[in-house]
Amino acid sequence: MSTANRSPFRLDTDLIVLRSLVAVAEEGSFSAAAEKVGRTQSAISLQIAKLEERLGVKLFERTSRSLSQTSEGEVFIGYARKILELADEAVLSVSAPKEQSILRVGFAEYLVPQHLHIHLARFKRAHPTCDLNLILGGGADLLNLLNAGELDVVFAGPEASGGKQLWQEPLVWCGQLPASDKPLELILMQEPCSYRSIAISAMEAEVSDWKISITANSIQAVQSAIKAGLGVSVLPYSALQEDIPVIEGVLPELPATSVLSYLPAQEENPLAQRFIDYLLCYLEKTGALKVA
Repeated sequence: MSTANRSPFRLDTDLIVLRSLVAVAEEGSFSAAAEKVGRTQSAISLQIAKLEERLGVKLFERTSRSLSQTSEGEVFIGYARKILELADEAVLSVSAPKEQSILRVGFAEYLVPQHLHIHLARFKRAHPTCDLNLILGGGADLLNLLNAGELDVVFAGPEASGGKQLWQEPLVWCGQLPASDKPLELILMQEPCSYRSIAISAMEAEVSDWKISITANSIQAVQSAIKAGLGVSVLPYSALQEDIPVIEGVLPELPATSVLSYLPAQEENPLAQRFIDYLLCYLEKTGALKVA
């Protein structure tokens, strides 16, 4: 088509350029973005320069030491993310199995991503014939359901062998520290719970005056007790909420925790792995992961 007839308000670029653009914004440098998308740094720089020329605005402010988004860049990159999400969703929608299917998913409460409802909605739109059954609970209980054939995939911590590690994230102390003359009061999930064991081991190794003051049967109960100032607890980063205070540099150092997916040994649901891959893709795009 002749450039003379091209509308100045039409986006004439491809998804590769948009992926490069978003990668630059997320990584903070052209070199890191090039490594992420598998292209050379010079190719990324040329793509962005041509896009800026086409739009007639600067998307990034560049100095020898830093790279930042302009106000126009922030707006355009927000739209670019939406375009890429729609494009990926379109691919999923036509490549998904057409037969009616039920996918039964178990999430350990501690590990539920903050924006899980958005992910579930997008997965359902891409797989309209799939009926999703979601169960939240303790990791050990969910794995028992998986072994009994009542779940198709479970997301939990290192509760058992046979899981596939998806990512690692920090464990953090959070809550309200007591006065210096008072024992440290712990708010913990009931057994069996790997984070309960980690907290107790840390206390036994480095803290002399402590006690378990509250044993809860749900993550909501733990979070509520923390917000009420009733003690401290150990939470994975993904279970933090804005109004939960984090304790840094005072209590024993904690290890990272692993988030794993568990599938049944036999008769795997073909949608289970698609759900795992889709979840990882969503978390990576949204920056919801804080990898340890």
